[in-house]
Amino acid sequence: MKAFVFDSKWNFTTKYVNFTYSNGTVVTYIIGMEMKLLSIVLQQMNMTFIHVNIPGIVGKTRSNLDYYLLLKKIYIIFGNIGDYVLSNKLVSTTKSYYIMNLRFYVPCSDKNPRWSSIYRIFSAQLWLIMFISFVIAAISTKIVGRYSRTSESQGYKTLKSSFTNFWAVILGVSVSTMPRTPSLRSLFLAWVFFSLAFNTVFQAFLTTFLTDSGYKTPIRYMDELLASGIGLAYPEFYNAFFDELDETESLQIKSNFVSCSSYEICLAWAIDHKNVSIYLIDKFVEEFYARGYLVGENSEPLLCKIEDGVFLSSSQSMVMIHGDPLTRRINEIIARVVEAGLHNYWDTLQMNLYKIYSHKIAIVHPLDSYYSFNLYHMQPAFYLLLMGWCLSAFCFMVEVFYNCLLRKRN
Repeated sequence: MKAFVFDSKWNFTTKYVNFTYSNGTVVTYIIGMEMKLLSIVLQQMNMTFIHVNIPGIVGKTRSNLDYYLLLKKIYIIFGNIGDYVLSNKLVSTTKSYYIMNLRFYVPCSDKNPRWSSIYRIFSAQLWLIMFISFVIAAISTKIVGRYSRTSESQGYKTLKSSFTNFWAVILGVSVSTMPRTPSLRSLFLAWVFFSLAFNTVFQAFLTTFLTDSGYKTPIRYMDELLASGIGLAYPEFYNAFFDELDETESLQIKSNFVSCSSYEICLAWAIDHKNVSIYLIDKFVEEFYARGYLVGENSEPLLCKIEDGVFLSSSQSMVMIHGDPLTRRINEIIARVVEAGLHNYWDTLQMNLYKIYSHKIAIVHPLDSYYSFNLYHMQPAFYLLLMGWCLSAFCFMVEVFYNCLLRKRN
């Protein structure tokens, strides 16, 4: 079986490897998943693999390859060849053994800062309702205390004192004086129950958020990606694929297009600066994760896929001359290998090997396991406490200074 092999420089498909022997001889070997697949095919057909080197063939160009197929100088071509490269009816493809999806990937959402845990416990609407309830309760207390027929304490007859007492109840500290009238006691008791429920929920969720602050809302779909305004980095010639989409969606994608000098720079922008979305092949991303390139210091993912972001799918297969009598037998063996799961098994072994060498295997902590809760998680609470102390000290100094001024005037 005379074959021409494209060097995709990727172990999942085909890759040329030079090996130097002790006598100085350099021998080139072809490795990869496709080479392993063809080896099984040729073993079952009792055929010998012969590599044909054709000078002048660069990348995936097929110039003169059809001519070599017609002249029977080569019988098969493989090496990360998708069905999208076929435009000549003289050639045909074997049964596909893998489908590669090209999709957009976005920077994964960052963790929420721990200091934001204090106001993220409740929604903005609930905080507003809490504030309105506080104001209404304080005003109601002032009205009931002022127009009460019995002698009520002055701590509930002014708006300032009512705010102070009700705020003390929320914070869980004692008030200066207790209410005396039954109506005011009922209102005060209702506010105590409300504050108890509020504090219980607040403290429970605060502890949870301080332990694990959670992640910001991620971008999962193309509509969210386009609405976010993040730049889309891809080669300009891919605009031909987007022209086949809906006109509105195509214009939105092109309007967010970002041009960068190289693919590596685009990838660096997406990982480090998190300001662009980049297209990647799913299998590339899986390998990058296995090698540890897309894993952060805490084993967190750096790039996340868009669920409906696939804009190009390609079935990987081998190319032969149309009508070749060997095509039927080759397709039969490839189908059996794929259905038996051997191709996926090779892929799993390769990925596990990358993970072992990278030493960046993510460790998943189950929710029911022991979690170390230390002072590091309590930093926002200590900062808030320090801010309260500073504010109290400032108020105390202002009050002392104000009293000194009053004494001098008197």
